[in-house]
Amino acid sequence: MKMGHTAIFLGTILILSTAFGQEKGVRQNPELSELAIELQNVRAALDSLKNDRSTKAAVADDDIEALEERLERRFAELENKLAALARSMSGVVFNPRTTAFINFAARADSRSVMDEEGVAEIDNRPFLRSLEIDLRAPVDPYADAVAIFAVEDEASQGFAVDPEEVYGIIKRVPFLESAPLGLKLKFGKFRAPFGINNRLHLHDLPWTTRPLVVSKFLGTEHGEFFESGFSPVGVDLDFFLPSPIPGTTLEANLDVVRSGGLGLSGGAVGKQPALLGRLNMSADWYNEHLLVFGASAYTERRKASGTLIGIDGTYKWSPSEQRASRSFVIGGEFFFGEKLVEDSLGEILTIRPNGWYAYAQAQLSYWLYLGARFDWVTEPAADLTISRSIGFYASYYTTEFLRLRFGFERRTGSSNGLNTVLFEVNFVFGSHPTEPYWVNR
Repeated sequence: MKMGHTAIFLGTILILSTAFGQEKGVRQNPELSELAIELQNVRAALDSLKNDRSTKAAVADDDIEALEERLERRFAELENKLAALARSMSGVVFNPRTTAFINFAARADSRSVMDEEGVAEIDNRPFLRSLEIDLRAPVDPYADAVAIFAVEDEASQGFAVDPEEVYGIIKRVPFLESAPLGLKLKFGKFRAPFGINNRLHLHDLPWTTRPLVVSKFLGTEHGEFFESGFSPVGVDLDFFLPSPIPGTTLEANLDVVRSGGLGLSGGAVGKQPALLGRLNMSADWYNEHLLVFGASAYTERRKASGTLIGIDGTYKWSPSEQRASRSFVIGGEFFFGEKLVEDSLGEILTIRPNGWYAYAQAQLSYWLYLGARFDWVTEPAADLTISRSIGFYASYYTTEFLRLRFGFERRTGSSNGLNTVLFEVNFVFGSHPTEPYWVNR
């Protein structure tokens, strides 16, 4: 029996398992998992018989030969099963994994509310905020591709199709056995690695609306009730660094992107390109406590240059299986910006707006999550208007395919004492989606 065959078939398992999504949040193929476990057990038994001379000395030769013969027969059966399974799946392994997300939300307001352009009223009515189609597939052994298209409600302008994220990832190159420092190269349009909230899609938020500091500083076209954030076109380098603190993981992102798309920039396009960087440190204790700290920076050069710095932190407690229906998450982000603006008299001023949000969420049962969020921001305009918001949310997470939420928000400052009651439903169908970070199942 040639043990080299084992490596070949374990490699087949890895490829097939990747196609089904072996990581957390993706459903595994039961037959494939069982064959993988059994094949590993057979390999371990054969290795033990061939390498452990003390076992051979303690067991009769006839018994060893009989056991080896049995294991070899079982190994041959597994080879045949895996070959048949590989042939049956060969046509679908590289087909895109497709998931659709429907986000519906309704609001009831204490007064009239206009969209970001001041054209359409958006108070006291329901909205189909977005239909998002998520396509993912391996291109070849060295690269993956992701295409996420959203049909989004644009308030006064009806619906529009937005290529929210369309990019390719190069995981390694053919002449290297593995990527140095786990380096991955991303090319295309993607949600920028600035802070934590910006990387989440609308349907994965723990609240119905984006934090004010995200919509005001990173950008929104129709107001924070609709989709907000920063999704530039460019190149992202994602890699790991040696961590100076034992037991922690240090990850870095370096991006070169097209300038002018940041909310802080106000639509002014500067010299190309803009630069973005992020450093992320995480620690995990006993598979129950997760602590993450991050720092992000963005800069672009133009006549009215803009710079944005962000600091974020998240702590999550998700206990072991005996108490899997309980969890607690707390976190927040702080943004500090600097830009040049022209005041009403035509003078160029340097303003330094800043803002932050903090939130906490407790899981009370297998399905129910209660949370609160507070926002505070000086808006990036010449008058530096201060806006505040406090919100409370109850999320009923039946499964990863259906999520319901009720919420209440009160806003002061530029919103002038607005009270809003919110209702949201997310429908998910297609391939098994990844669970949002705030869910514990």
